[in-house]
Amino acid sequence: MRDTATSWLGPESLSWRYVGDWRTLLLGPWVGLVQLSFPALGAGVVEHSAFYQEPWDRFIRSVPQIAGVVYDGPDAGRTGRAIRDLHVGIKGTDDRGERYHALDPEVFFWAHATISEVVVKMIDAFDHPITVDEKETLFAESSMLWRHYGMSLRPTSPDRVSFDTYLADIYTHRLRKTPAVTEFIRLSREPATMAQPWLPAPLWRLISPVVANPMWLIGVGLLAPETRETLELPWSAADERKLRRLAAVIRHGWRAVPTRARYLPRARAGFRRAGWPEKVGGRVTATT
Repeated sequence: MRDTATSWLGPESLSWRYVGDWRTLLLGPWVGLVQLSFPALGAGVVEHSAFYQEPWDRFIRSVPQIAGVVYDGPDAGRTGRAIRDLHVGIKGTDDRGERYHALDPEVFFWAHATISEVVVKMIDAFDHPITVDEKETLFAESSMLWRHYGMSLRPTSPDRVSFDTYLADIYTHRLRKTPAVTEFIRLSREPATMAQPWLPAPLWRLISPVVANPMWLIGVGLLAPETRETLELPWSAADERKLRRLAAVIRHGWRAVPTRARYLPRARAGFRRAGWPEKVGGRVTATT
């Protein structure tokens, strides 16, 4: 069954302009750190996926599915409920003996919240300094997207200010150095040893320092300082300068990328259904 005509995002939304942007993948390490250090989520990933063999596989597989909640139009609700149902059997006991379930609204919402924050952080770091109005708009759109999962509204926030307070509390008080995040940190510091199912192992060993090391810099650099302290991840003034230089290169270089090449396949499919040239985020862009 499709949703009503007012319940999904369209090409005039800010989310359409940014959620499917390839640059969001650069924040993969940040997502890994803030999700795996959330105890229930970290335990579920370790116990119900091939995390130790292919730590990147979950993120790469999840991104196109989550993008569908934005770009699938009238089918967005169906996409969201399908994602939710994939988590029905993900439950167990974490390393401290506490029971968890992926469909606990607070656990599922933390995953949703962090993916939503990827877009905010990507814009601010790699596109332009994000405005208060843009953050408010993206928050409102993210709240609409949450409804597609058919989950309880209990963990949600009424406005962006409250949501920022929620994030700060989690970053400061709720995250810990779980076994999952400890292993993720170890593997990320030795990227050549991490299996990449979409690339031959010899090729990955060759390119991993070029790809993984800058992404790790981004992931650690965009953490809240309190989270870096919790996870015992050092960060220096020199690291901060490196991150700023890298962000500038990405920001300026992206302008030369043709519009069609800037988006994930799921986003491009949505654009095609809406008609070319793309109308993205309330503006019409060229399709060079």
